Amino acid sequence: MEVTGVCSICGRPGKLHTCMLCGSLVCSRCITEKGVCIRHSDGKSFPGQKSFV
Repeated sequence: MEVTGVCSICGRPGKLHTCMLCGSLVCSRCITEKGVCIRHSDGKSFPGQKSFV
């Protein structure tokens, strides 16, 4: 199933992916090859959250 909408980081419309760390819906420009958004690409997660990177 393809999810489309507006990226929660850059605001561009299009196909969205889910960040494995925070669950944000982001476009292909704002997600890394590891499946995390560019906000969490340094491997940091929210307190109490498991890191998948």
